[in-house]
Amino acid sequence: MTDILIASHGHMASGIQSSLNILTGMGDQVKVIDAYVDDSDYTPQIEQFIKEAKKPAVIFTDLLGGSVNQKVTLKASSEKDVFIVTQMNLAIIMAVLLDSEPLTKDHLQKLIKQSQVQLVELAEPATEESDDNFFG
Repeated sequence: MTDILIASHGHMASGIQSSLNILTGMGDQVKVIDAYVDDSDYTPQIEQFIKEAKKPAVIFTDLLGGSVNQKVTLKASSEKDVFIVTQMNLAIIMAVLLDSEPLTKDHLQKLIKQSQVQLVELAEPATEESDDNFFG
């Protein structure tokens, strides 16, 4: 399994971790940084992840060019086999988490391409609510 860090502004990272727990039961296998939720500096958490992660590893960030992404890039861009993926979504994180192939740059690009989503506005609201259990 690939070591994964999710870093975001606010509680987005821990929210994705919660979703991973619900959908895969594997949320505890990712590390998260919820930046700017208090006055603490999250830089040591990035450095610790880079130092301790089994390579290759992936760091996901929320916004390209955002302060979290900038700090991650500053700390990790020179590290061989630590990939940085920004503009993250749940699909790409699940793809990496659940994938069984060895992670290479080319394979990561394939997973990113498969996980890119098209935003869609639903034209018609659902006419009936389903009481069916999703996992049911």
